[in-house]
Amino acid sequence: MALMIAILLKSLAIILLFSITKAKENNVLPEVLLCWTVSGLLTGVLWVASVGHFYYAWQLPQGKIQQDVTISGRVLSGGCVSAKANTSDTAYKYIVAIESVNGTSTSTFLNNEILPPFFKRVLTRTFNYKARLTHQHYEFANSRNTQGSVNNNTVDSEQETEGVQPQSGSASKVKLSCLHTGDTFTALVKLKPAYGKANPVGANRQQQLVSQFIHATGYIKSIEHNKTKHNHSVRYGLATTLQQLDLIHEKWWRALLLGDKTSFTLDDWTLLQRTGTGHIFSISGMHLSLIAGVCLLMSNPIIFLSTHFTNLFSNAKLWIVGSRPIGYLKIPKKRREPRVGKKVKFTAPIRATVLCTLILACCCYALLSGSALPVVRAFILVAMGCVLSLSRNAWRPVNIGLTMVSLSLILFPLSMLSASFYLSVGAVVCIWFLIGVWQLQRAPWYVSLFKLQIALTLIMMPLTLVWFGSASITAIFANLIALPVITLLLPVCLVSLLLTHFVKLAFVQQVSGMLLHFSDACLGYLLSLLNVLSEFSISTLNFYLSSSAALCLVGAFLVFLLPIWRYKSVCTMLLLVPLLATIQKWLPVNESMWALHVLDAGQASAIAVTKGNRAIVIDSGAQFNGVAHTATNHLLPLLESQHISNIDVVIHTHSDNDHAGGAATIKQHPLATQATFYSPTAGCERGKLLRWQNLTIHFLWPLKGNDQDNNAMSCVVKIASDSGSVLIPGDIEKASEYALITKETSESYAPQKVPTLNSSAAFSLETSLNASKLAADILIAPHHGSKTSSTNVFIEHVAPKAVIFTQGFENRWQFPAPVVAQRYQRFQITQYLTSYHGYIKATFEKGSFYIESQRKALHKRWYLPSIAPRHLNDEGVKVHAANKRL
Repeated sequence: MALMIAILLKSLAIILLFSITKAKENNVLPEVLLCWTVSGLLTGVLWVASVGHFYYAWQLPQGKIQQDVTISGRVLSGGCVSAKANTSDTAYKYIVAIESVNGTSTSTFLNNEILPPFFKRVLTRTFNYKARLTHQHYEFANSRNTQGSVNNNTVDSEQETEGVQPQSGSASKVKLSCLHTGDTFTALVKLKPAYGKANPVGANRQQQLVSQFIHATGYIKSIEHNKTKHNHSVRYGLATTLQQLDLIHEKWWRALLLGDKTSFTLDDWTLLQRTGTGHIFSISGMHLSLIAGVCLLMSNPIIFLSTHFTNLFSNAKLWIVGSRPIGYLKIPKKRREPRVGKKVKFTAPIRATVLCTLILACCCYALLSGSALPVVRAFILVAMGCVLSLSRNAWRPVNIGLTMVSLSLILFPLSMLSASFYLSVGAVVCIWFLIGVWQLQRAPWYVSLFKLQIALTLIMMPLTLVWFGSASITAIFANLIALPVITLLLPVCLVSLLLTHFVKLAFVQQVSGMLLHFSDACLGYLLSLLNVLSEFSISTLNFYLSSSAALCLVGAFLVFLLPIWRYKSVCTMLLLVPLLATIQKWLPVNESMWALHVLDAGQASAIAVTKGNRAIVIDSGAQFNGVAHTATNHLLPLLESQHISNIDVVIHTHSDNDHAGGAATIKQHPLATQATFYSPTAGCERGKLLRWQNLTIHFLWPLKGNDQDNNAMSCVVKIASDSGSVLIPGDIEKASEYALITKETSESYAPQKVPTLNSSAAFSLETSLNASKLAADILIAPHHGSKTSSTNVFIEHVAPKAVIFTQGFENRWQFPAPVVAQRYQRFQITQYLTSYHGYIKATFEKGSFYIESQRKALHKRWYLPSIAPRHLNDEGVKVHAANKRL
């Protein structure tokens, strides 16, 4: 930072010196232009770094993490815009500005060593301490004399929605719905720091939270109903009006007109993803530009009438007659023409009126849509254009674009970590580029729109693959149909809804209602067509693309669109090389190397072993609400990114959801069409041995004939080679560990009396060192590090060099247990935690292996810091394992 500040000061000095000396040449020196560029970049870097430093200096205190605390806050966004609950189990997510926790102001959470008191007060008042909270619907008895509360989440009553207050001394059963944007409330919540899983592929929740400047997450346990002050905004009133119209596709209109997508189901999101039309039903810059265009179109008749009206006054001769005093006047010798008046011209400020009205209309629409960040960025661009027009300044598109991006980053500096920033800014830049290259302003409007839509879909596809891991093939056709329809329906329906809500005349109500129902029928036909397009098997492309390859692909496409020049084809081919390297599957692979992949699956287990272009899957993570997020978004895309062509073996250590939740997802995936599946009751039995890709797979537990599928009978698997070995014991506990050791020693030595399973003292270290089948270099900790497992004798028998705990951040069971972590530390075993290190990869090669983690080496970023478990820090357990070769 000191070096950047020094360079910045030197660049500013050169710029200042040049401006003072006033060089005679009109052209700016290239050195000065370079200094302007460097100073701008360094200023941006320092600004973002300062905001990021302030963000991490303002964190939730340790004593308030995962504790019941009472907060006072205000809902910033995410509040419901519906008068009634959507479904009985709808979960609402709010962005809340927390003002105090247990009566203590959140300004005290800022590290006192970072800033002086004055700057501390200024920053904490400028920025909000934000948290993302969730709750569901419940019922509770409400009265004025008693405090209303709900179990495990919620707020708001229908009585308050209608403005009816409960009478004193009476208790009534009130059904809760949700909070609204702008509400202030007091609630009992559980909070924890903004954190998330860290995997090589898939969305990163922690990065998303940082991009929104959110410091904490949690859920509402109960609320003090009498201290809740509701703010039913115009947006809420419009949603209520829309709901009273009984439209068939009401949830889609709420998304289009008001930006409320809380009613969307999983099928709805799948439809938008497979057709690439999600940007249409999420209010963004496209919708704001459409409203701006409609405002300009509607202003044409006003301009026409105003112009003719002022021309009438301009052409009329108005004479201002001056008064004369009474008295005798001397007549001059030379008669002069009497001055009876002069011509006056009236010029109406038409340009200023239209542009100011346009800014006001766009501002109102941005507020009406919930002030989403893409809409705010588009509003900044529209406002800039209007200001330049009013000031009669002409800027180049590149200057306008850079200013818009700079203002967006100054106002929302951490938004550069979100996908919407790159998608929206990239779309604007591509539109300007294509208009300039193809001269689209000279072509008919329908030809220009057709070319723009196809080019934008192809250009934005690599960025979509980088951020979401999938892209729609049918998006070109879907958008060519959907965009004109929505362009025609959106302004009509928005005006109709506003008239229905604000104008209570019977004729207006009838006409606007008729227009909305007609538009609803048209939208139904459009959704039916989108459903047909989404049913095609090739509608989506699921493919992992690195950010560098995606950037080169976009560059290649843009170079291809440029006019013909000498080295155009060479540059295009060179830019395609990273893409070819990404999608290659025919190049030879390193057959001597194999890898263990332990994914960050929260409080679950998802593991894969890869060698060459083939893989083994051991456990597949959990599933929630019918969706196996880990398997779908992380595990399978990771294997595809590793160029895996086949999954040969799938082993689920047992059938619990946290281990086998993604079994159905993997079974249906094309990579696993020829896979063999193993479980404690199907093929996983002691004594079975498999040779796979020159690796040996030992099944060590349960015994043959087992018919139980539980923790105690988890499938214990060891995968070994000359370079090293891995032991994966599932969720076995101490009884199974003792039984496994007993079986191992009885087969290794002559028959002898087997000690009881409840006595660990019967096993000695000398016996354990001879148990070769259990010994492994890397151990996946049994039962996620529970205190009911990882006994001393088991650790002695395995004698690992490293142990990996698959556990979730601040999990309720506090895995790994401190006593277990201390046990491994006593044996000087390097410890890795998926919650702390993220995804962990162990690479075996040339008689040794080395371990890397996502947060420490593979994807080390300032906005993805590791947070060690508090219960281990209190015990002095060292979990800060570095990447090392063992």
